[in-house]
Amino acid sequence: MSPNARRLSALTIVGTGLGLSMPVLASYPDLDVRGRLMIDYHHINEDEEDFVNGFNNRRARIGVTGDLAEDWDGRVEVDYGGGSLGINDFRMRWALPNDDRLWIGQYKVPMGFQELTSSRFISLIERSSPSNVFTIARRVGVAYEHSRDTYGMKSMFFGSGIGDEEDPNPGDGDFSGDQPLGLAARGYFAPHIGDAARMHLGLSAAYEDHDDPHDIKFRDRPELRDGDGGTRILNGEVDGVEDITRLGLEAVYAAGPLTVEAEYLRAMINNDDGDDPTFDGWHIQGSYMLTGETRPYSPTGFGAVVPNSTSGAWELAARISNIDLNDSGIDRGEQQNYTLGVNYYVSEHIRIMGNVVFADVDFDDDTPDDSPTLIGARAQWWF
Repeated sequence: MSPNARRLSALTIVGTGLGLSMPVLASYPDLDVRGRLMIDYHHINEDEEDFVNGFNNRRARIGVTGDLAEDWDGRVEVDYGGGSLGINDFRMRWALPNDDRLWIGQYKVPMGFQELTSSRFISLIERSSPSNVFTIARRVGVAYEHSRDTYGMKSMFFGSGIGDEEDPNPGDGDFSGDQPLGLAARGYFAPHIGDAARMHLGLSAAYEDHDDPHDIKFRDRPELRDGDGGTRILNGEVDGVEDITRLGLEAVYAAGPLTVEAEYLRAMINNDDGDDPTFDGWHIQGSYMLTGETRPYSPTGFGAVVPNSTSGAWELAARISNIDLNDSGIDRGEQQNYTLGVNYYVSEHIRIMGNVVFADVDFDDDTPDDSPTLIGARAQWWF
C-alpha cells in the first residue's frame, strides 16, 4: 500500500437492501511489533592482540512500527547488544504529494549503501570497516526524500544522537558547548538492465561542524566482534577536531542470484593543530545464491531472501576491504581484510551464518603489525 493510500481501511459497510457502501475511517495508531535477535560465536587465532573466544549477544531489538495518522507513519526501536541498551530508530515520516517524504526524529544519516542495508539482510556477519568508521549511522534531524524507481535523493539536517546530547561520540574525549550540527545528502541512479538485472550508482556527502574542538576516535574491529564490546586493533584518536567532511561513492549490480557491491569512503578532517588528516577506505563484495533465489534490491539496500522451497536456501559471499588511517603525520594503522562467508536460510525469517576473516593490520610506527584469523557464526531471527 502506498503512503497516500493509508487514509481508509479496507472495511466496507454495506447498507441492507440499499446496495450502498461507505468506507470506514482507519483507527490510529495502527502499529505492529517488530524485532530481531542475533546470537554470535567467535573463535580467533590470535597474533599480537588478545581476543575473547565465546558467545556474544550481538543484537536484541524490539520495537513498534506502523501508521500514526493520515499520511503519517512512525517507528520506535530499542536494542540491547554488546552489553548496553540504546535507542535505534525513533522517528516519524510524513507522506507528501507525489510520494515524497519528510522524516523527523532519529534514523540513519543518508550515506553508504552497505550502512543503509539492514543488519537483517547484510550477506556477511558484519559490515565492512570503512562503512563502520566513515558513515555516521543514526542522528536526530529532519530530512526530505524524493525517491523514484530509477533515481532519487535524500537530504538531512542533523545534530547528535539520542542520549548523546552532551557528547556526540561517547568515550571520545571531553566535549562542551553546543552539539555538533551537520548536513548530508545522497543521490542515486539505478537503471534496469534487461528484464532481470539492475545497476545502482550512488554519491553521498556529509559535513559536520563540531563547534568547540574535541577528540574523535577512528577505530574498528577486524569485521567480527568478539565479546560484548569487541577487540579493536585499529584504535586511534585525532585530537581537537573542528569539522569533518565525508564523501562516499557506491556501485551495485544485481542480476538474479548474483549481487556485487563496491564502495569508497573518505573523511577529510580539520583540527585545531593544523594536521588536517584525510582517511579513506573501500570494499568490494559479492554474493551468490546457490539455490537460485534473489536478494531484492532497493535504493537503501538489499531486502529479505525468501527460499524457493521448504528445504531452505544457500548463499556464498566474499569481501575484500581496506581502511587507511595514516596521513599528515598521524599513524593510526592500515587494515586489509579478506572475508569468506556461507549462509543457510531456514526460512525468510531465520538464517544461520558462518564467516572466516583473514585480517592484516600494518602500522608505520613501532606498534607491532597484527594478522589474526577470525572464525564466526551467527543464528538470526527477525519478525
